[in-house]
Amino acid sequence: MTALDDSALAGLGWNASLAAQLAALPEAPGRPVRIIEQHRSEYRVDDGEREFSARLHPALLKALNERDEGLAVGDWARYQDEGGWLNQQLPRRNLLERSREDGRRQRLVANVDTALLVMGLDGDYKPERLERYRLLAVAAQVRPVVVLTKSDRADNLPALRAEIEALVGAGTPVHALDARSPEAPALLAPYLAPGQTLVLLGSSGVGKSTLMNQLLGREAQRTGSTQAQDDLGRHTTTARFLRRLPGGACLIDTPGLRELKLNREQAQVEDDFSDVRQLAARCRFNDCRHHREPGCAVTRELSAERLAAYRASLDAKPARFRRGRS
Repeated sequence: MTALDDSALAGLGWNASLAAQLAALPEAPGRPVRIIEQHRSEYRVDDGEREFSARLHPALLKALNERDEGLAVGDWARYQDEGGWLNQQLPRRNLLERSREDGRRQRLVANVDTALLVMGLDGDYKPERLERYRLLAVAAQVRPVVVLTKSDRADNLPALRAEIEALVGAGTPVHALDARSPEAPALLAPYLAPGQTLVLLGSSGVGKSTLMNQLLGREAQRTGSTQAQDDLGRHTTTARFLRRLPGGACLIDTPGLRELKLNREQAQVEDDFSDVRQLAARCRFNDCRHHREPGCAVTRELSAERLAAYRASLDAKPARFRRGRS
């Protein structure tokens, strides 16, 4: 690769670590590209200079199927001009995925630095669901940032923001804004450094697309719902796509998720609820389950939102992990 190629790819998040990983792969023809959209039988990719369509080489498709794997928006791959094939997948730094009701997983996006967890301060206000999004991000080693939209509709904004800050803890930034406001990009500027990749996560109607348009400084090119094939082999409607922001970061928009089920690892990672354990030590009974037991310090002193997050984490664990003070 030439210096010019590296410079062009840098706008997509390419760096020395990725270059070293590419060099360590078995020799193959082609150059690196980043997947920016997924369609039924092909992908939309970007090589730093232009966007174009590509297909999975049969050998790569077979290898991915054998590993129960698949490519996702945000992945890096090697593109072969002859035939228009993607013939190698580069190692991922991380992957955001969710569990389906049947236990199988759905890959969402890959190689992300920051997850903007978007929740509206209106009828969408559901702190427990927001906490599931946060644990999803943390499990993938992605920095979570809460974005409370429709702040202009909240009569009690300070109280709602304080409620969410208490829920997610001091390590997770919380921002309240109007996604339509020209001030939104400035509020989120600390996360938009060149080379960074962000993803918008949240339910439908919370203002994710509006926020993306504001960060882009233009109306994002949307082609409407696109029939795509997910990792389970079914045709579904998807609108995940990666766009480059004016300041040099990349932003991935995603459709709203109807339900978000955490697997065991996602539920247990990072948040050990030490505050719950400290309060539990003051409960009247050693086997207190923190529901309606008399003398329960947890239900008496813990906020309703934090208690809901704790119970949600237990619901996502197998029965043998559900112990009163675990």
